[in-house]
Amino acid sequence: MKIDGHYDSRADIAWLRFETYDPATVVAEETEFGLRELDPTDRRLVGLEYWNASRELPADLLQMLPSPPVPVGS
Repeated sequence: MKIDGHYDSRADIAWLRFETYDPATVVAEETEFGLRELDPTDRRLVGLEYWNASRELPADLLQMLPSPPVPVGS
């Protein structure tokens, strides 16, 4: 399985997207940690967005994730 991700340290938000992620059709649901993103056809998990990522995810993982192409709030 291919996983794509980014981490914006200024906003402290991390995104993890799985190989079937389609931003045009994804359905987002708010959770206690941020958002989970589902394929609308079969409700399969295709992405996760972590708010306060430095508290929710291991520091080693966040260090491996590149910055997003456009920072949050730009």
